Amino acid sequence: MRKLTRSWQIFRKSLTLIGKEKKLLIFPLLSACAMLLLLVFIIAGIAGVICFAANGSPEGVQAAFADSGTEEGNPALNAVAFAIFALVYLFCMTVVNFCNTAFFSEILRGLGGENVSVSRGFGYALYRLKAIFLWSLLASTVGIVLSVLERRAGLVGRIVLKLIGVVWAVASVFAIPALVCDAELTNPFTALKRSASIIRRTWGETLIGFAGLHVITGVGVFLFFLAVFGVGALVGAAGGGAVPVIAGTSVGILLFLCLFAFCYLVSVAEKVYIASLYLYATDYDEYNLFDEEELAAAFRSRK
Repeated sequence: MRKLTRSWQIFRKSLTLIGKEKKLLIFPLLSACAMLLLLVFIIAGIAGVICFAANGSPEGVQAAFADSGTEEGNPALNAVAFAIFALVYLFCMTVVNFCNTAFFSEILRGLGGENVSVSRGFGYALYRLKAIFLWSLLASTVGIVLSVLERRAGLVGRIVLKLIGVVWAVASVFAIPALVCDAELTNPFTALKRSASIIRRTWGETLIGFAGLHVITGVGVFLFFLAVFGVGALVGAAGGGAVPVIAGTSVGILLFLCLFAFCYLVSVAEKVYIASLYLYATDYDEYNLFDEEELAAAFRSRK
């Protein structure tokens, strides 16, 4: 119970910064819009290439994807498809990391007492584009390799690879803050090493903040389904007429929007928490939003 209380305090103090600098809420929205537009262009581009290769003929499309007498299908087509997938994955990873760099740069400025600026954040991300691309290249390569190996592995192998993926995700959690704080850092392996060293140096029994924020999210989702179930029960008790159904649907939509807003706030608060932990772990805690006890609870040094 004490852990959940402490996590709630961390979440509340994260909201303090978010409430003070509401422009922080814009960054994830812009990132989502950028990814949506990117996916639309990618899908349209792939469809255009396929149509061009098949001369716009349905028979040509069918022939292009037909097996060539082997279980592996058309090797040339498989190679092209894999290359396209790798490039798309790298491009998407770069866009995500670009937006996260802009986001973290302004979170850190906000923690330092400066006003948040969306244009300045993306301007800094543009300045760090080379480092962002190199880190994205490493991250996408690891992701693709793990995905390919997982498809070919057995049950035990897939479990092991899943665990490796979790280790990778944990080890790289501070890579973007490292790229933001060190303007000279471009080597992605150095960024990974720095991120892993911070975790290795300060990792305790658990990251209470992360666990607590996920518990908070889980509680919110549970309350949402509980409320939806209650609304459904009331609609059923009312006899299922047109008015109760419309009213119940409206309430359900409102509850969904509330859940979305809540999860959105938690995700932004989590980014604030990550940035604050990075500052604490790298001895920049004079700029920190949280006090020593809260952060020490999340990062206990092993002795």
